[in-house]
Amino acid sequence: MMFYDFKIWLIDATGLSRDALHVYVAVALFLVVRMMWRGWRGSIAALLVVAAAALGGEWLDHQLELMNGGLCDRAEHWHDLRNTMFWPIMLALALPLLRPGQRKPTAPDEARPAVTSGKNAERGLEQT
Repeated sequence: MMFYDFKIWLIDATGLSRDALHVYVAVALFLVVRMMWRGWRGSIAALLVVAAAALGGEWLDHQLELMNGGLCDRAEHWHDLRNTMFWPIMLALALPLLRPGQRKPTAPDEARPAVTSGKNAERGLEQT
């Protein structure tokens, strides 16, 4: 019951819906793990942590439903898992594309003269 009470308190305290709370917690958890673990393995580790947390939360929800004598709504549990995992997966796919300095030039820029330094640096600009 502690999990359920905490979940209700969190919904009341934030004013978010259950679905929005799933997304915010998943993205926050993904980013925390990703910041602690750099490199491409960090995204894999973060996805695994988010998936484990989502599965654990859904298992606790399922146990609560069983204790209260209710029926298990599998469609709702799958909806929660998809909703929870969507943005962390999108972040894991997008982060490698956003790394600065990792891009290879498409073609060398030969039209640009080489930058000179020193005593004759300004003469290169005057001659063009």
